[in-house]
Amino acid sequence: MLKNSKGDCSPHPNVKYFYELINEAYGSILKKGFIKLCLTSILLTIAFLQSSLAVNGQQVTLNKKNATLLTIFNTIKQQTGYDFVYKNDVLEKSKPVDLTVSNVTLIKALDLCFADQPITYTIKNKTIIVQMKESIVPAYKIQELIISGTVRDSSKVLAGVSIVLKGNTGIGTTTDANGKFQLKIPHDGILVFRYVGYKPQEIATNGKGAINVTMQSDEANLQEVVIVGFGQQRKENLTGSVSTVGPKELTNRPVSSVGNALQGTMAGVTVTAASSGQPGRDAATIRVRGIGTINNASAMVVVDGMVSSMNNVNPDDIESISVLKDAASAAIYGSRAANGVILITTKKGKAGKTQLTYNNYLGKQSATGLFDFLPSWQAADLYNQALSNEGRQPRYTQEEIDKFRDGSDPYNYPNTDWLDLAYKGNGFQQNHYLGVNGGNDKSSYMMSLGYYDQNGLIKKTNAKRYTSRLNLQTKINDKLSAHGNLAYTFSPMEEPQSSMPDVPGFTQVIRQINRIAPMIAYKYENGEYGSISDGNPMAWLESPSFNRENYYDFVGNVGADWEIIKGLHFKPTLGFVTSTAQNKTFIADIQYYNAAGDKAFYQGPNKLTDKNTTFRRTTLQGLLDYTRNFGNHNFKLLGGYFQELTQYTENSAYRQGFLNNELSEINLGSTDGQVATGYGYEMGLRSYFGRLNYDYEGKYLFEANLRYDATSRFAPDNRWGAFPSFSAGWNLSKEEFFKPLKEIIPALKVRGSWGKLGNQEVGSYYPYITTISAEQNYTFGGTSSIIAAGVAPTKGANKDIQWESTTTYGAGIDASFLQNKLDLTVDWFNRKTNDMLLDVPVSAVYGLTPPIQNAGAVENKGWEFVLSYKDRKGDFSYNGSFNISFIDNKVTDLHGTGRQLANTTFRDVGYPINSLYGFIAEGIFQSQEEVKNHAVQSNRTAPGDLKYKDLDGNNVIDSDDKQYLGNFYPKSTFGLTLGGSYKNFDLTLFFQGAASVKTYLEGKLGGVSDGAGKPTSALLDSWTPDNPRASLPRILYSQTQNSGIDSPSSFWVKDGSYIRLKNLQVGYNFTNLAKKLGVSRARIYYSGQNILTLSGLYDWIDPEAPYSSGIYYYPQVKLHTIGLNVTF
Repeated sequence: MLKNSKGDCSPHPNVKYFYELINEAYGSILKKGFIKLCLTSILLTIAFLQSSLAVNGQQVTLNKKNATLLTIFNTIKQQTGYDFVYKNDVLEKSKPVDLTVSNVTLIKALDLCFADQPITYTIKNKTIIVQMKESIVPAYKIQELIISGTVRDSSKVLAGVSIVLKGNTGIGTTTDANGKFQLKIPHDGILVFRYVGYKPQEIATNGKGAINVTMQSDEANLQEVVIVGFGQQRKENLTGSVSTVGPKELTNRPVSSVGNALQGTMAGVTVTAASSGQPGRDAATIRVRGIGTINNASAMVVVDGMVSSMNNVNPDDIESISVLKDAASAAIYGSRAANGVILITTKKGKAGKTQLTYNNYLGKQSATGLFDFLPSWQAADLYNQALSNEGRQPRYTQEEIDKFRDGSDPYNYPNTDWLDLAYKGNGFQQNHYLGVNGGNDKSSYMMSLGYYDQNGLIKKTNAKRYTSRLNLQTKINDKLSAHGNLAYTFSPMEEPQSSMPDVPGFTQVIRQINRIAPMIAYKYENGEYGSISDGNPMAWLESPSFNRENYYDFVGNVGADWEIIKGLHFKPTLGFVTSTAQNKTFIADIQYYNAAGDKAFYQGPNKLTDKNTTFRRTTLQGLLDYTRNFGNHNFKLLGGYFQELTQYTENSAYRQGFLNNELSEINLGSTDGQVATGYGYEMGLRSYFGRLNYDYEGKYLFEANLRYDATSRFAPDNRWGAFPSFSAGWNLSKEEFFKPLKEIIPALKVRGSWGKLGNQEVGSYYPYITTISAEQNYTFGGTSSIIAAGVAPTKGANKDIQWESTTTYGAGIDASFLQNKLDLTVDWFNRKTNDMLLDVPVSAVYGLTPPIQNAGAVENKGWEFVLSYKDRKGDFSYNGSFNISFIDNKVTDLHGTGRQLANTTFRDVGYPINSLYGFIAEGIFQSQEEVKNHAVQSNRTAPGDLKYKDLDGNNVIDSDDKQYLGNFYPKSTFGLTLGGSYKNFDLTLFFQGAASVKTYLEGKLGGVSDGAGKPTSALLDSWTPDNPRASLPRILYSQTQNSGIDSPSSFWVKDGSYIRLKNLQVGYNFTNLAKKLGVSRARIYYSGQNILTLSGLYDWIDPEAPYSSGIYYYPQVKLHTIGLNVTF
């Protein structure tokens, strides 16, 4: 049901029906808000479940005649899993045993075995210790052992290998950065070595003090780390296109969000920097394989199985990130996966002793580039030049310009450096992370706390983030396990405000800073602010005005895994997401005065807006997972059910006319002109899905997916959509005929896929229902003096609207060379989106806002390449990785509506989405004769103006001479990582860049005025009769023939390609000091972010800035940090 304080729509019967269907699954839990308590209670129950079964629960059956104890021990071990520890000379003194028992407890069987024997036993965890009866102590004791050694593979040492004493997982450790370990154990036993991608090893200590281990690569285990939808797969068996990133790529990067950390790390995943480097406003935009729709083209984000936001995830909590790029891998997620899926898996507890990890960094920010504005005397001279070019009188005399230059009268003829005044924020940034994990073979846990604080480059800009996470897993018995995840994030941010009606808020403050001329005084001699028509940016920065936003995000889920029969698992999950936002904006009133102290103008009244929003999403999911092998035929079946209820409410209150600027509570404002608004919606999603995986001997691979989704956002007849996919692969390197090539190419796989996905993300939540507004007032009684309130429809409905559909074809090759040191992945794809949801123009007599229609199509096709190499030479190990993608985007259908224009951009069939559009500039007119002989542009055209090409040959420059000028979305993006380590030192360089991309210079070079406009140094090279070879046309004040906005042209379109040293990191591991301090790891490092950029643009133009950012842009930041990693 849609609700609005300005209008009310009764619940549509179909919406109500869909809500009732969803409500059946949640019942009173949703109505009473009891789910939070349920989640908390269940998780606490899981946390305190007993981690092992009672010994008496073990059943033993024996039928032995004259058997040695060693034979009986082996039988008992096979039936119970308990290990025996003993000295050989102890067993030599035992006597043979005759024993026949059936289904007796373990203790009963042991008592019978040890009856009338000179030896006895004790049980410790799952280990049975055998000893002589003469021993005084109740348990077998030998001298405590200290075991040390090094763990490596065939080419390098291994850091982070888990080592535990078998039968006592509370005793354990991990190897340090040099692969070394030291472990104190109470007695001889068996050490278990485990590491992802390697076969686990069990080694008996047998009194040895030093053990060096060489682990063997386990190709099957290595591939299992690839996370896919609702499970995981071996990489060698993947038939879809999946890219992965591990914690190594994310750890210690001084970035504000996970999205920014992904930039340049994966082929086909384009991460566009935020439109601002401002704290709290710097979330990146992520596109997977191009722009698939003009609607919401962002990838779906799933965190630990829950649809969520990646901006609330602490990068230090992440274990892995998988991006499902094609329909074959993403189809299992159906209607929300058309633009790719990002799967984030957080860290889980590990068996072994408790580990405490502390990571931090402290850093200082600076701008990657600030406008190179000219001082006041040069700005005044250029302003005079612009006026003269239009035939006007100069504004400043030479005497006045000289006063600007010599500073003799700073209040009347100032040289105000507005950037220096505004960019006084300390730019300090810090991050702290504390993580604890541990467990045993039954239960494990991971807990973390995080604190992030970023102060801006401009005063009063700040953002913080407090994170907490608890992940629990427990094995209740051999058939049933349970897990629970809880995450809570609190994110407050603050920014200044201003009161301009056209561009309010902090954006206007940035605009004023970059717009107000240096000839305007910051303050007059009397202490009052200097100003122009829209005020003074420093007045706003130093006023009590503010915008404060507090975000509270809670994500939780609980689930279980029940093995019903061998190979068949039932996995139910209940999840809950709630996000609450509090937004409070106060704008002070400011009275401006002139230099004489007289009132100039007033900006007011003061005003306050207080807004609160709540977003809730509740999900219920059930999976059936069955694995079965028949000889060399391997099958895996997945079936599932999913449903989701989303609820949103928004309430806002506005008052103005507060007694002073220190009073900023809503109840203290005047009731005159007060406004109260409210808004809310509910929507649901219900799904059935399935997947089949088959392979024969790991050679021939096949996967099929089907998802059947229903949404409440479409009319009943169009509510359901089916989204299938198929993919296949062939591991050639496993064929007999390939054996002669194995030395050169150890692994080679080819694969192909086809799939269809949907999209329901449109601007209106219920586009098939007509929107009604209550603000449709009308005159009554034949006179305009009487106004009556009315209700009327405002936006048309379309009951025929249905899913956008995206069909993807793809093929790929995965290969390894040089004994698996060199890996290559190549992908080709073609993605077509049909029935794109658009606002199609209709006849004006329709009277309403046009309804959304399925009326467009777009295509993305391209190539992706990934090449990586790793090797080791003695103490020196090195690695490198390069990825690059090429994407071609174009609109293929607009439902016959023709070219759609939007100032400097357009949409048209055959061109990329939102392409640049304008005239073709052929240079600059050098004489009046040249102007006369050229096609007519305007009656103002003169030497020094831009010359545009007459494409249609009609001797007039008009809109028919505009054409495609390029696209600001890069056709190619790439990333390069180079890393190496020598003994305790390590070095990593990460480069990222884009090519075949355009940017637009208009607005980025400044302007001229005595108030609202100031030039950059670029305008010094503007055309004059004395400078005919200038790089820019003549400067104009009010005329627009050279304007990149009013007369957009190719002259202002520049190559936006760049390469940036995104991150440089140098670290040192204190191995010896760590041992002395009793810690397993201690590392200090330097990390630099955005420290070097190469591009063909002016130094103050950031190539990652939005193409149309102009003077509204808060710069990206360059960051230098020092950090520390310690593990106890």
